[in-house]
Amino acid sequence: MGVCLLVGAVVVNVLAPARRGRLRTPVLLYVLYVGLAGVLMLARVLEYTPAMTWIDFLARVSAGFCATTLVVLGGVDVLLPRLGVRLPAIAGDVLSALGFGVVVVAVAASTGLTATSALAGGTIVAAALTISLQSTRGNVIGGVALQLDGTVQVGDWVQLEGGREGRVAAIRWRHLVVETRDGNAVMVPNASLLTTAITILGRRGGVGHPERRTVYFRLDRKHNPGHILGVVQDALDASPIRGTVPEPAPDCLLADLGKEVLDSSLLYAVRVWTHDFERDFVVDSEVRVRVHAALCRAGIELATPATTHINLDNEARTGLPVPDRERAYQVMRGVDLFGPLTEAECRQLAGALQFVPFAGGEYVIRQGRAARHLYILAAGTVEVRLEVNGSEQRVATLRAPDIFGEMGLLTGAPRTAGVVAVGPVECFKLDHEGFEAVLLSRPHVAGELAAVTAKRQAQLSVAREGHDARLGSDRSRETARILARMREFFGLAG
Repeated sequence: MGVCLLVGAVVVNVLAPARRGRLRTPVLLYVLYVGLAGVLMLARVLEYTPAMTWIDFLARVSAGFCATTLVVLGGVDVLLPRLGVRLPAIAGDVLSALGFGVVVVAVAASTGLTATSALAGGTIVAAALTISLQSTRGNVIGGVALQLDGTVQVGDWVQLEGGREGRVAAIRWRHLVVETRDGNAVMVPNASLLTTAITILGRRGGVGHPERRTVYFRLDRKHNPGHILGVVQDALDASPIRGTVPEPAPDCLLADLGKEVLDSSLLYAVRVWTHDFERDFVVDSEVRVRVHAALCRAGIELATPATTHINLDNEARTGLPVPDRERAYQVMRGVDLFGPLTEAECRQLAGALQFVPFAGGEYVIRQGRAARHLYILAAGTVEVRLEVNGSEQRVATLRAPDIFGEMGLLTGAPRTAGVVAVGPVECFKLDHEGFEAVLLSRPHVAGELAAVTAKRQAQLSVAREGHDARLGSDRSRETARILARMREFFGLAG
């Protein structure tokens, strides 16, 4: 018996290490068997015959229980899973209990016990079953129902009464073990699961399905809800949000008009779908970051409390606040494109800029789209991506301070590549009208700007094609081409 136990322990540790905890029962039974065998030997030495029959009976029962537990453990927990057959955890316990009964009857017959002894043996069987089940009748019924009909399975994410959510770690005879997101384990009695409702997250019609998450935000009533919905929906559709699934698609809705007299805001809701139940709050955070960046780009502030006093000037504010304008000026002075401009011209452009932040993973510009503005990268990193045959390739990485999209500003040409934010990014956007005022006041600077732009385009070609395609006379021809398109685009004299 000791050799069998040792072999069984080795097999379980090698082939099913997660089940090694179940070896405790056969080990304890074997220790009991050894102890009873020692007592039996002592009784024989002392010739104490009245107790020898019962000690022999109990020793054999302990050995039989140990063997039964090892056989069930090897079959249900080791062999069958390796053959692709997984039985409910309760199956092993039921088989063990039945085996215990067979062992008791067989041992009683082999030792020649009387009818009275058989009755005592029946009591032992009942005790063995009780020990094996380890629960009250209600919890046992609940455990059997849960495991046999597959209502709840290990690994499911569930929501209990009171809104607490967690992952099912184990289904026992007496209780369900639920591990919550904060690292705690909740023991839920099986009997209570038969009388209260629980929600199984991410399952519909017996198959896996993403869970919908809803993130709310408030904006002042002065903003047109149609415009708000369009701004946020465009940001949701522009690029996927980490942790969400593409289908069902995310959407933005007007959730509430505000019922209170002093409520000066409207409630909006963004709905996304996710399979990442463990990091659902992280997904919510990603959505909030995306929405906040979109609202900032559109110049829309979140709602302020109704009791806040707001002084409105008769004239609408234009351009950046003074601190942001100074910051934008300092960034511009570090970019080669603005090198030909004077300090006064750079400060004039800084006053016409718009602050546009982007969340990580968002597309700042899309390849092939027409645009009449450029972006000044003030903080963060972006990737320049080129779409070829339906797949995107990274061709360059830009880090602040830098610019991108200058061909759209200077010539109105469609975007030749896409640009994606790598983490949070802060940009200033310079549009055609703001740049036109500076260029028309000093038209001859167009030649210098064209030369700088031609150089930048050559550098992008090197990164994209692996060789310098704009050297010598090629660079001169490209400069002349860009200058001609600038003059046509801005209506400058030749």
